[in-house]
Order: sequence, then C-alpha cells, then structure tokens
Amino acid sequence: MFVVLLHYTASDADIEARMVDHYDWLTRHYDAGDFIAAGNRQPRTGSVIITRAMSRGKLDAILASDPFAVDRLVRHEVIEFHALRTIPELANYADPLTAADERPRG
Repeated sequence: MFVVLLHYTASDADIEARMVDHYDWLTRHYDAGDFIAAGNRQPRTGSVIITRAMSRGKLDAILASDPFAVDRLVRHEVIEFHALRTIPELANYADPLTAADERPRG
C-alpha cells in the first residue's frame, strides 16, 4: 500500500481552478479500486491519498495523470508500507504475511 502526500506548490487560486478536475480524477481511481481514502491536510497545505497495494510503476503512472501534477501545482511524496494488520473492514487491503514478517525483531 502507499500513502501519497500531496504538497501544494501553487497559489490557492490555481489549486481551486483545477479542483473539479482533480476530484473527477480521484473518483475515477476510487471507482477503479485504486484509492482507499483521500482528504485535505490540516492546515491545508496539500492532501493525502491512501492507495491499495499495486506496483510502484502503476502508482507513478496514476499520479502523473493527476490534473494537479499535469499543471505542476503539486509535488507528490510517496510512502510505501505493508499493511500487515487491519481492522476487519479493511482485511481485503492487507498485504499477506510472510515467514519473515512473523519473526520476532529486536
């Protein structure tokens, strides 16, 4: 899975001018099952997207098509993590455990 931090690099007016297109883009990727959650950061310096597990190449292609990215209004920071435990409602998004994940650390 990935957490994507969007850092606004443009004025509020420029962001607002492309917001409808950005929401349409988000909706397409929710409908495709790529995104799990998204929302504004507080303070509003950008936003956050949580994705399902996918290849980094696929994620990079998705992010490149974001209208905010096309117009160079944001910088995407990508954090990859393996969701080994989730609440039951998110079990389908968890990464499968491997023997290495189950070994004690420390």
